[in-house]
Amino acid sequence: MAQPASGNPRKRSSKGEQTRTLILEAAMETIAELGLRGVTHREVARRADVQLSLTTYYFRDIEELIREAFVLFSARSRPNYQAVWSQVFDYMESFSRTELRNARVKREVCDGLAQRATDYLISRVMENPVGLSVEQTLFTAARQTPELRQLADEHRANLLQPLIVFCGHFNHADPEVDAELLLDVMTTMEYATLTTEAEHLDPARLLVLLRRQIGWIMGIKRA
Repeated sequence: MAQPASGNPRKRSSKGEQTRTLILEAAMETIAELGLRGVTHREVARRADVQLSLTTYYFRDIEELIREAFVLFSARSRPNYQAVWSQVFDYMESFSRTELRNARVKREVCDGLAQRATDYLISRVMENPVGLSVEQTLFTAARQTPELRQLADEHRANLLQPLIVFCGHFNHADPEVDAELLLDVMTTMEYATLTTEAEHLDPARLLVLLRRQIGWIMGIKRA
């Protein structure tokens, strides 16, 4: 005869969600280090320090595990990204439209934005290399399945949205084009910097590159 359930169902549910999240975090680590081919139930269970049977209990197959790991990554990265852009827009709003038409002020704003972008890029590489690697894998693996392609498209759209608003301050005709170019430049720089040892990072060079790109968007000939 089956034994009656014991304990608080809410606590069991909470513990189960914690275990599920632990597995997904281990899956993200595996993706970052080994790529999609390295994601197996056994490897993820080892990294999560859980029984192998739990990975198949919570996820019916590897495809679902990978997909849900990407979903968790995207959900976790969004609030920080929004917070960064909130600071950027607050900074820009400290200048009037009249001031932003002044060449000297535009250069000052460009310098401020470039420094913020540089600091953000370095913090991404230094503080969240796993997340950056997962993002890179998501974009490169997007063609493998319709589900991953949809996730990649949604994640990119979330990245683009504040960039479009930013570029719209200086380009009223087609800010989406400038936004895509800036996003591609920044992601390329992030992925290239990801493979660089911390002691070999060159913030000054990153600042020059970002200042030039942002200055171009702002209509500054040579930033």
